[in-house]
Amino acid sequence: MSKRDEIDIRYDGSIRAHIGKSKPIGEDEMKARVWRFEQLKGSPNAFIDARVPGHNRVLLGALGTGTADEEITKAVKTAENFHVDFIKAGPGQGAALHSHDSEEVFIVMTGRWKVTWGTNGENQLELCQYDGVSVPSGVMRSFENLGDQENILMAIVGGKTPGYCVWSESIVEKLQDVHAESA
Repeated sequence: MSKRDEIDIRYDGSIRAHIGKSKPIGEDEMKARVWRFEQLKGSPNAFIDARVPGHNRVLLGALGTGTADEEITKAVKTAENFHVDFIKAGPGQGAALHSHDSEEVFIVMTGRWKVTWGTNGENQLELCQYDGVSVPSGVMRSFENLGDQENILMAIVGGKTPGYCVWSESIVEKLQDVHAESA
């Protein structure tokens, strides 16, 4: 049987349901959906845990909405189903345990990162450059830069709106300590 015959056999009426045309989109509308990494504006105060030692990082807003820092602007605000951010963190820095009501994906852009999960962060794995993990909704998760220099992690949060972070109880005491030291 020739390749052409194989294609003809598979190309029956059922495939027609999967053939169509593009929804129209103009060049200006598509360009409004582009971000340039070097032009992203960052915030070191995007989340409440950023004031706690070990959780200092800069969030670079690429696509979508929502952080604790109302000053941060995302490069592209039109996000129908997910939100994209990049996190720059120095050695030993990262996010405290938190969860979202939607799935979150972490993809390592540079360096090595530890991702922990569970109520008390009792589980962990290590990710290297271009590795990724998809954390289900409602699962407490955190991440930490394991490298000896500043590295970058991409975070993608699903859903039309990213919702609020739910923080682990372990952050409450740390935040109280930071507040007491600054008072």
